[in-house]
Amino acid sequence: MKKIILLLLLMVSSPAFSTIYVYKGNIADKQMTLYLEPISQAFWVYDDDPKQIQHKLNYGCELNNSCSQLTHQTNLELYDAHDLYIDPDNQQIKAKKQSHYFIFNDIHLTQNQETTLLDQTLEGYWFNGSNNQHYPVKLSQQLVIDKDSNTQFTNVELLQLASTDHHYFTAVFSKQKMDKIKLVGINVYAKNNHQLLQKIENLNYSDNGFMSIDLQDINFDGILDLAIKKYRSRQGDNLDYYINDKGAFTPTHLWGSNIEFNPKDKSAIGSKDCYDLDDKQQRVQTKIESVYQYKNYQYIFVKNRCQIINIDNKTQRNCLDAEYNACLLNRNNINRENPNVIGEDNILYKNMAWDKGKLIDGVIDD
Repeated sequence: MKKIILLLLLMVSSPAFSTIYVYKGNIADKQMTLYLEPISQAFWVYDDDPKQIQHKLNYGCELNNSCSQLTHQTNLELYDAHDLYIDPDNQQIKAKKQSHYFIFNDIHLTQNQETTLLDQTLEGYWFNGSNNQHYPVKLSQQLVIDKDSNTQFTNVELLQLASTDHHYFTAVFSKQKMDKIKLVGINVYAKNNHQLLQKIENLNYSDNGFMSIDLQDINFDGILDLAIKKYRSRQGDNLDYYINDKGAFTPTHLWGSNIEFNPKDKSAIGSKDCYDLDDKQQRVQTKIESVYQYKNYQYIFVKNRCQIINIDNKTQRNCLDAEYNACLLNRNNINRENPNVIGEDNILYKNMAWDKGKLIDGVIDD
């Protein structure tokens, strides 16, 4: 529970940055890669590690509540995520006595209207709290994924935080000028030899950085399956599921803003809810559900069903066709604070959405 609270504190107290950096270099004589999103996410890996273990980091500015003044600081401190904790006496974030951390000196962090800029080279040291030793670190910038409206790039790969025992994943991003970053693919690699095993291509989803995928066992065989984040809604991430079929990830084509999996009968139900007022000003919910049954590494479509639920008088009935279509095509629950993120599942065939009486591109500004 304390780890969850600490994570929430880090998220709430951090300013909003949008640029992701990848640096390569050495800790002493071992090659490493550092991934940074100031001041949200950070982790590093040894390049020759066959398991590609990701060492998660937290920003040291959380210790003195100075992350909002990050551009005025000359040192960048990154602590091993296991070494920061919340003091139960005063609820302050503190570091353990034998902490492990990076310190990079002479940092010149600048920020323009849309982008936070880090130096091309990071120099400093890694302190190992277990043996009380300092190890020199020098890193060079290899990659920048920048959301600035004037930038553009094609098929840039970014290592993902989630991995299985045998696979690690990269998200593939592209961006056109004056447009937003799009997730256009996922690449699957073997951990033991870094061989590219599979490409999932022709996606057109929102940008979720290091956390563009999730791993879940959706067919209850004890093996993790792949869930790609399409976009966010108020109910959470809308996911595109792929079943792990002997090491190959095959699409399920499951529909729904929210998809629930039942381990008892190996079924799945995808749903979408719409809300409105009727002519008596009573609250009405339209609930569409698609039912699937699992068999031989596939979820097979069984049926659709739709209910009209009167929340105020607690009655319900089957939907009329017009009511079903109105909910299916309704682009409801738009996140007004972040309008490039679409709301509930109104992405239709080929990523089109229903808006003001016509089909338009699914990712839009309101």
